[in-house]
Amino acid sequence: MNWLRRMRAFAWYSLAVLRRAIGVRSRRRHHFVAAEWCYGRALGLVEKHIAARLGRGLLRWRELDDWAGAIHDFSTLLALHPTQHLALFYRGMAYYRGGNYHAAAHDLASFIQAAPESPWVHHATIQLEGMNAILDDLPKLLPPPGPRLLED
Repeated sequence: MNWLRRMRAFAWYSLAVLRRAIGVRSRRRHHFVAAEWCYGRALGLVEKHIAARLGRGLLRWRELDDWAGAIHDFSTLLALHPTQHLALFYRGMAYYRGGNYHAAAHDLASFIQAAPESPWVHHATIQLEGMNAILDDLPKLLPPPGPRLLED
């Protein structure tokens, strides 16, 4: 990969970080959308750009409420760089936001096991305990199955 391509990707990444920061400060959605587009440009130039992939996933999960897009970014990052354990934590939180508690619990447990020294382990443990309580109580909260409305 040539240096000019990497420099252009770095410029798009830097612009994305700036637009996200402006969006956080102003709370205006169009800055977040622009940041997502800039991250996409950086990833179009350098697909394996770890910081851009992680940044876009976080932006999608936190600011844009696009948890499906965030899951895709974190899954892609883990496929390209399996040692990026923080992506497991973030993907677990995105799964949680999407209501897929089983996948969220699996990712958080994997994160805790893979990166026990991470500063996020305490938070992941608390989230995992809460999800396990939800998963244990969920069958109790659902109504019992009723008669089938349509017969075969």
